[in-house]
Amino acid sequence: MTITPQQLLQILPNAGQVSGVFAPVLNTAMNRYQIVGAKRVAAFIAQIGHESGQLKYVKEIWGPTAAQARYEGRADLGNTQPGDGSKFRGRGLIQITGRANYKACGEALGLDLIRQPELLETPQYAC
Repeated sequence: MTITPQQLLQILPNAGQVSGVFAPVLNTAMNRYQIVGAKRVAAFIAQIGHESGQLKYVKEIWGPTAAQARYEGRADLGNTQPGDGSKFRGRGLIQITGRANYKACGEALGLDLIRQPELLETPQYAC
């Protein structure tokens, strides 16, 4: 099952023109990670739509808010070095958060996300 830009825009009407950018890379990611079948695809699109503000945000808006300030020093997120909270803020359509999650995600994708966390802001890796 593939999703077209038009279908993506019907599901996420605020996505606008980025639906055309994200549809092909979403299809690639869903195929690669076996997100198949109508129910799984629907759940995945719903989740990334929610997390990314309908494909608008691939990087968490940073205040820092009180909740974001608590990212700093959180061992459960692997944020062990000063500045990790902001450096490893939510990125990608699913909003990967924390040094440990960036490390695991980077290993799975074959990327050094510890040194280049901003790679998760590109459509290819955001998906």
